[in-house]
Amino acid sequence: MRLVKILFLQVSFLLPTLVYAQTTAELEDFNAAYLQYGNTVDSNPVVARDAARRALDFGRSLFGEDNERTAMLAINYANLLENEPAQLYLDEAVAIYQSKFGKGTQEMIRPYMRLGRILASNSKWELARDYYLKARSLAESYIGAASITAGNIQLELGSIEFSLGEDEAALVFLAAAQIALQGESEIAALNNFARINLLFGRIYLYQERYQMALNSLLVSFDALSAYPNSNINLSNRLYLIEAYERLGRSEDATEHLLAIGAANRLAPNENLVPLYLVVPDLGSASGTQNDDSGILVSFTVDREGFVKEPELTNDVTIDSLSAVFLQAIRQFRFAPRFIMGDAVDSPDQQYLFSY
Repeated sequence: MRLVKILFLQVSFLLPTLVYAQTTAELEDFNAAYLQYGNTVDSNPVVARDAARRALDFGRSLFGEDNERTAMLAINYANLLENEPAQLYLDEAVAIYQSKFGKGTQEMIRPYMRLGRILASNSKWELARDYYLKARSLAESYIGAASITAGNIQLELGSIEFSLGEDEAALVFLAAAQIALQGESEIAALNNFARINLLFGRIYLYQERYQMALNSLLVSFDALSAYPNSNINLSNRLYLIEAYERLGRSEDATEHLLAIGAANRLAPNENLVPLYLVVPDLGSASGTQNDDSGILVSFTVDREGFVKEPELTNDVTIDSLSAVFLQAIRQFRFAPRFIMGDAVDSPDQQYLFSY
């Protein structure tokens, strides 16, 4: 399973309106449990899981077992469990929504999408896929396969399949999403159209189809031009850098390295981190060298992010091996340091090759 960072991350838990107690101890206990859950869900899952379970137990009593607040509390708790135990509480939430909206109705599309989004935000890909598939089936039946809603669901399914390493399945879902959202003028649909092309680009990069990756990434980059400093725009630039470098178009990558460098805030002596790197081809070197500490290289990063004057700082007794590391580091690209709005050279940089 490939671990990827999902673009446009959502909040990892749902917050029902807190009930503030004045005289009822049970309400006070619920508020305390729920606040503990909210405060620890990202930092201490064990504590958060216990608090979420207590909040659910209190919620069932306070709000009723068929209340939407109880459904949200069940989802919160399920999101902190493994897949099989989680399913019991997700089923409880679905049963509550179905009692309110009816089984197999159009109104169930949104609850299924909400479940899928929350589960995907916690990397529960298989469970998230199941609920998005249920949402897609209802959307196609009631609204149509070419609707914006169906297109958005296909996009999320494509993202999930890519996260699971199922590239071809991801491409099928993304192609369907692209057809549904092509030409839409709504802001949300436009943003999702950009996400589709960004995902296409990432998949093609992984498949080493670099020209196709570049074509898709340029479409998403153009669509995101209204948000130049957003995280997704900067991510798009990172993938464009890789595509250009893989195609031997280093000069075209420079624009994006400069943009990222201008957005960075670096300490005066902070070592730069490569945004594009090459793994040394040790198979081309004759002989071996035993050095558990790795190979340390020092160099200068110029104002366009190129490596200049690389030198090995520890002894490499095999000349061909030394050449391999120097050849690799010369292909690295960095976002240059900016001082007072101008890109500058950064001497005394170091990178450790571990092998």
